[in-house]
Amino acid sequence: MPVDMPEILSRVSLFSLVKKRDLKRIAKLANHHSFKKGDVIIREGTRDGRLFIIISGHVEIIKDLHGPGKETLRMFGANSYFGEMALIDDYIRTASVVAVEDTDVLTLDQWNIREEIKKYPSIAIELLQTLGRRIRAFEEK
Repeated sequence: MPVDMPEILSRVSLFSLVKKRDLKRIAKLANHHSFKKGDVIIREGTRDGRLFIIISGHVEIIKDLHGPGKETLRMFGANSYFGEMALIDDYIRTASVVAVEDTDVLTLDQWNIREEIKKYPSIAIELLQTLGRRIRAFEEK
């Protein structure tokens, strides 16, 4: 499937204020990946410095309860992103991400994104707002 990466990036809130020519430059840094239903995209406890942007499909964010069960924290679909914590710190992944159906994503390396944040502080503001919403939702559980 041919992927118009700048167009995909423009639909994601994280990049909503980024100029089209800069989206084209950012898109050159992105990689396209396909996952089948049930594939583990991120494994809790591992290090992975990538941001994931969903092109199509759905993923489930799962927390291992270190026993017989797991807890679903969130579900994400097209034009959503996950893995943003890796952009802030270099810590291990705190949850697993599993493809609920066949899913295509773009990935961006944390170092590339950090360079773009210097040019577009709006990306950092969006990241902070997203983190705030997700922390608040987690605390309300």
